[in-house]
Amino acid sequence: MKKKLAIVILTYNSEKNIQKTLNSIKSISKNIFIIDSYSDDKTLKISKKFNCKIIQRKFINYSNQRNWIINRLNKDFEWQLHLDADESLDINLIKSIKKTISNINKKRSFLIKRKYYFLGKKLNYPGLNEWHLRLFKSKSTTCENRSYDQHFITKSKTYKINSGYMHDNDKLNLKLWKDKHRRWAKMEAYDIKNKKLYKNKFKKKFDPRYYSRDLKRLYYHLPKYLRVFCYFIYRYFFKLGFIDGKIGFLFCFYQAFWFRLLVDYEISKLENE
Repeated sequence: MKKKLAIVILTYNSEKNIQKTLNSIKSISKNIFIIDSYSDDKTLKISKKFNCKIIQRKFINYSNQRNWIINRLNKDFEWQLHLDADESLDINLIKSIKKTISNINKKRSFLIKRKYYFLGKKLNYPGLNEWHLRLFKSKSTTCENRSYDQHFITKSKTYKINSGYMHDNDKLNLKLWKDKHRRWAKMEAYDIKNKKLYKNKFKKKFDPRYYSRDLKRLYYHLPKYLRVFCYFIYRYFFKLGFIDGKIGFLFCFYQAFWFRLLVDYEISKLENE
């Protein structure tokens, strides 16, 4: 007989965030799987205190890591909940997840709303897609094959969990945040250079990710560098980033302008090789 729910977290040197994440999910399931890419900090020591099942595996990319563990768990668990190491769940979301996995037998997948933070401050108008598919029935869902900004793609009906939030509890300072985004810029540039353009695999009627993906498809049809300025204006003014004050400006500048400028720079480098 299958067990009810497996919770999966990918980690690499996640000691700053992992304890808060584990504290928030320990009441949902005892089957917490840490898929670690050979951390050399206290990530594993903290995870062992929560009796997590730790598997160390070489990291190729997020899609490869996610799909490997999804396939491994499909046979033994009815449900899977996938989180990042810097995401924690509030009490209302925990209650909603418990209710969902107890009452639903059909193959269904669920989008969970994420609240964004930057440099420790909450963003009310992040301008990003806030809905992420993280809870799904086994044998229904895989992670799309991209190096960066990959989403879970499901064959089952998609619904929203409208009660509760998944909180971004990233404690990175600006230097560490920029270091992480430099790596992501190279991943994104690699995908674009190798024609892994954004394909819209989401159902328009049910999935809010559809519109976010359409915007990215449009974005990459605009001229390099010019599109960065357009995107900053869109995020800061049209998506109301300015209402978040100073932290809203900084987030739009670094995430919508600086990061996207770096992606275009990395694309140009690859094209000139």
